[in-house]
Amino acid sequence: MTRVAVIGGGHNGLVCACFLANAGLDVTVFEANATPGGCIWTEQLPSGYRLERGAIDHGMILGIADELGLARFGLEYAFRDVSVGAGFGDGVRLLFHRDLSTTLEGFGSLDPGDIEGYRQLAGMGAALLGAMETFVTPPSLAQIAELGPIGGIDPVRTVLASAEKVVGAHIADPHLAAALTMYGAFSQVPPWLPGSGLFGLLLAGSHGHGAGRPIGGSVQLVKALVGALESAGGKIRTATAVASVDRSGAESKITTAPGDTHTFDLVVSALDVVRTSRLMAELVPELDEAARMVTSGSLNVAEFKVDLALSAEAEPGLFGHPEAIWLLQQHPGSMARSFGEIAAGLFPSEPAMLWASPSALDPSAAPEGGGVAWLSTFVPARLKHGKWTESAASTHAERLIDGYQAITAVSLRDRIVDKRVAGPVDWERRTGARFGNPNHIDMTIDQMFSLRPGAGRGYRTAVPWLYLTGAGTFPGGGLSGVPGRNAAMTVLADLGRSPRQAEPSTISSLLRGWRLYRSLRKR
Repeated sequence: MTRVAVIGGGHNGLVCACFLANAGLDVTVFEANATPGGCIWTEQLPSGYRLERGAIDHGMILGIADELGLARFGLEYAFRDVSVGAGFGDGVRLLFHRDLSTTLEGFGSLDPGDIEGYRQLAGMGAALLGAMETFVTPPSLAQIAELGPIGGIDPVRTVLASAEKVVGAHIADPHLAAALTMYGAFSQVPPWLPGSGLFGLLLAGSHGHGAGRPIGGSVQLVKALVGALESAGGKIRTATAVASVDRSGAESKITTAPGDTHTFDLVVSALDVVRTSRLMAELVPELDEAARMVTSGSLNVAEFKVDLALSAEAEPGLFGHPEAIWLLQQHPGSMARSFGEIAAGLFPSEPAMLWASPSALDPSAAPEGGGVAWLSTFVPARLKHGKWTESAASTHAERLIDGYQAITAVSLRDRIVDKRVAGPVDWERRTGARFGNPNHIDMTIDQMFSLRPGAGRGYRTAVPWLYLTGAGTFPGGGLSGVPGRNAAMTVLADLGRSPRQAEPSTISSLLRGWRLYRSLRKR
């Protein structure tokens, strides 16, 4: 039986391990933290509040969860009709429903040209993603160019343009344009940066599918993946960091931080290519070159989270629809300006933020009468003045709460029962990635498609026994599980055991999740 080590127990590592174990391989996952999950981080407080300190919305992973049969292990989702809301300090509110027609009807106060422009952007997003489905491996820009015009657009020009340019060509209304570009900017790429054009299509192209939230918290996905892995005969070793990987003959020797050794036939690393390269006991030149070429933190962007346990139900001010995830900005240009301040190492003067309420769809997240609020924003990874300390994180948390009040006209301070703050240092400690970058490496155009992670081999490496997966591989970050599934399919194909095509279809995996969502009844 082929023995496989998976280094890293984030959701991609676990997804990969599940597919391999289901195919009959002997799989062991090594996770440095005491609990698996990576950027999925649910904390249960003694007071009865449950905080989603990491990812909250599960979208594209729905198809993979169905494929793995995770419902057998207690995974159940709650869904909503209003997927996204955009709120501004001047009181303007925009709602983005799962249904495109309903969304357009809600834009009735906008100029007809903007409504039609949004319809065109939705069509562009669907057409471009549909064309991507034809690729069975991460495409190069040359392959994208060979597609020719799609739905009246040049795919290469669209991909290479900035999100602001792509959106601005169709939308004049500043609030709608700001909502679209802000949604795409949570890839940690400024909307004015060339090469962010595809991100400008993400929100408009999301209709017909959407996101769910696991009943009992995001940790339920992790528990279900672990359950599926162990049910298939796989194993997971938590609190067990891998110190080195050494290849001797036909076997790979994994040495853990305590000094224990284990032997395997194949290794799949869910770490980024830099950390993977450093684990190699002997230099792998091509892997080392890729590690030296990739960049993480070049834009100085880091995640910052504040989770609040509240004495009252969580509401996004007068905007309503607490079940949605909200894009909040003081002014239409707040997000774009923040990236400039962040690049300079400064706290954003008008912090734009994502707001959500885990308790809005799942009342078990808070005691009766209470609520939970989830706030996420961007900050400088490296400060111009000083370093990230607990005091600096606390100071910015207060700024974020003040910013929320400036946008929604709601003060949270007299409702806060408890709070948790996670700054760049906390995320780095949690994930092991530099600055806690959830994408592992920057999602800039020079590190996308077939250039991710830089070795030009997709999920393979220069040595036949080592594979890569995780957010540092195509298509990148986000809670999709696609890198994990595709890496597993690559391994199985090389072993001659793939039940499907010889190579994984990345975009097909994404679309399979979206199509599944359409068939799910709102709970």
